Amino acid sequence: MSAIPPSTPFPVPGLNGTSDNANPAEFLSFLRNIINEYLGDSCPRITKNKDTWVTIVNGLTDHLLGTFPLPDVVSWDAMEEKVEMTGVSLEVIRRVFLRVESVDIGSEGIVRKLSARLLDFCKALDIWREAEVACAEGMSSPAQLRCMAFETLVSVLRCLGDNTPMISEEHDPSWKSLRIILKEYVAVVQGLMSPATPLPNSFVVSFYSKPHVSSSKGPDQEEASPLEVFIPSLSRIPSFLILIIDVLPNYLNLTCFIA
Repeated sequence: MSAIPPSTPFPVPGLNGTSDNANPAEFLSFLRNIINEYLGDSCPRITKNKDTWVTIVNGLTDHLLGTFPLPDVVSWDAMEEKVEMTGVSLEVIRRVFLRVESVDIGSEGIVRKLSARLLDFCKALDIWREAEVACAEGMSSPAQLRCMAFETLVSVLRCLGDNTPMISEEHDPSWKSLRIILKEYVAVVQGLMSPATPLPNSFVVSFYSKPHVSSSKGPDQEEASPLEVFIPSLSRIPSFLILIIDVLPNYLNLTCFIA
């Protein structure tokens, strides 16, 4: 069996305002086939064609882990298709980092973007968890989807820390990327807990650039960086801080609790 999956049908239709006529159900089937044929527990580890899998992770990160609607925009049960597709996408991403050899080597930019997008996604789901939602039968709840996203984030970070490349490899060991990511998390936490100037009511947290906190016109601002997380109000700071701080103990012991 080839280690290369069929061509990836990006962009994902109907989920980010695209006018593409492709069938979302077909895309969902595509993702599930990837898991069953290439990334399942009984499948052999993938040792070739890493770039193809990096492209898949990058595409899913861009098109399914971008801005997630909040409760004041849409009801949860109206997003059944999006929620299902996002959950399967998280499973694909998690399994790629577990089963594709050296997928994290030389992919520092994508890993940084993925970690920031997953934090932003978890932040949005924390807001959803505080709202009263109606779930269609068999549909994941905000808490369940948040658990999937957080588990994926921790799994990716553990992959970076577990990698031990040969000395002859041209790229730096991925634990150096992990160190940069965790140091950035610490810097953001410090910046939010002890800001140099009063924080505006809504603002953007920028990873890997300074200042870490800046004012924002809103979550739909043009040319928003994938390394940014929009904080809609000062009241969201505690939960966002808890989210970041919670990464470390869970990185050491991957356990997810659904509140």
